[in-house]
Amino acid sequence: MQQSSVFQDISSPRPFKVDIPTDEVERMRRLISDTRLPQEPVVPEVGWDYGVDLAWLQTMRDAWLNEYDWKKAEREMNHLNHFLVTIESVSVHFIHHPSTRPDAVPILLTHGWPGSFWEFHKMVEPLTNPPAGQPSFHVVIPSLPGFGFSGPPPKKMWDMQDNARILDHLMTGVLGYSSYMAQGGDWGSIMATVLGSTKFPACKLINLNMCGVSPPKTAFLTLPLFALPTSWRQWMMSFIYTEEEQRDFSRTVDVVKNILGYFVPQATRPLSIGYALYDSPMGLLVWIGERYKDLVDPEILPCVREDILTTISIYFFTHTFHSAALPYYENAGLVKKNLVITKPLGLSRFPFDVNIPPISWVKALHPNVVFVQRHERGGHFPGLEVPELLVGDLREMIVKNGALFGHG
Repeated sequence: MQQSSVFQDISSPRPFKVDIPTDEVERMRRLISDTRLPQEPVVPEVGWDYGVDLAWLQTMRDAWLNEYDWKKAEREMNHLNHFLVTIESVSVHFIHHPSTRPDAVPILLTHGWPGSFWEFHKMVEPLTNPPAGQPSFHVVIPSLPGFGFSGPPPKKMWDMQDNARILDHLMTGVLGYSSYMAQGGDWGSIMATVLGSTKFPACKLINLNMCGVSPPKTAFLTLPLFALPTSWRQWMMSFIYTEEEQRDFSRTVDVVKNILGYFVPQATRPLSIGYALYDSPMGLLVWIGERYKDLVDPEILPCVREDILTTISIYFFTHTFHSAALPYYENAGLVKKNLVITKPLGLSRFPFDVNIPPISWVKALHPNVVFVQRHERGGHFPGLEVPELLVGDLREMIVKNGALFGHG
C-alpha cells in the first residue's frame, strides 16, 4: 500500500479506520515465508553478543507466520477513535478518546522510535474510565510525522520543535483544549521537553519516562575514577552516588557499549538503512525486534511479543521505516542543546530504560521537578510493558498538581 492512498489533504479532523487490504497482508506473509535464513549460526556458540540471535529470529518468524493475526490486531485498533487532520501540510494521525468526566485532564501521549501509537493502547481505558476517586483523562495519542499513519515531514531538518508546535496546535487549535499534560519517552520525551518551555503555555505539566541530560560540570571530576580497578572505583563512587544510581550508571554504560550500534547509521545515513528495510518485513524484524529485545524488561519480553509484531507490521504496511529514521539525523543539534523544562516535571523511572541519570543531574538542569517514582519493573516502553505503573504515576501527578487544571 503506497502512502498516496493513505494520507489525504484534509482541513479538519475526519474519522479514520485502519483497513489494510487483504492482498497486502498476504503479500507480507509471502515475503516473510520466502526469506531465507541461515540454518545454523555462522560460527559455533555465537549469540546476542554478535547481534540478533538466530534461534530467537527463527522463533519470531514462526510466530509471525503461524500464530500472529494482523486482522485481529486491526480490529483491536479500530476499537479506538482514529482521526486524520492536516496541520502545516502534515497529515497527522491521532487517537482521541475523551472521558465522560467533566473534570478530566487532557493528556498528550507521545511515542518515539521504534514505537508507534500502539505503544499506549493498553492505557486508554484506565485513563479515560478510572476507578471511583481517581483522576480521569481525555486521551490523545498521535503518530509522530513520519511514523505509522501520519504523513512524512514536509521538509528537510524537521525536528522535534516542529512536532511540538503542530501537536500543541492539535491539542489547542484542533481539539480546543485550553490546557493539557504531556507524557513522552524516547523522541516523545524530547518533544515533551520542548512543550515544557514557556513557548507553549497551554502545556501545564510534563511526565517523562526517559530524561536524557548531560552531566553537570562537577560530574567530570569523577572521570579519573574510571582508570581505577572496578572494585576500587565502585567503593569510591559509593561516597557520591547511591547504590541505585550506580546500577543506573551500569545500565547506561551497557547501552552505550552494546546496544547503540543502530544509532550511527540512522544518525548519519538514515535513508541508506531506510531504503534497505523499506519493503522487507524480515529486515524490520531483525532491526526493530533487536531494539525491543534490548530495551524491554527481560521478564516481560515474552508477554509483549504480539505487540512487537503488531508494531513491526505497522512500519511495514505504512512504509514508514525510512521516514521514522530521520529524527536521528535531524535532531542532533536539538539534543545537544540541553533544553530546560520550566513547567512542573515528573519522572517515571524504569530499570531497563535507555538512560537513567541521577536525580541530582536532572534537577541541575530542570528546576521544577515535582514527582519522582522509581519502579522495579519495566523498560523503555512502559505503556506496553507495565501500563498500570505508568497510569498510576500519571494519576498521582494529577492528584498532587490538579490546581494547574483548576482542580482542588
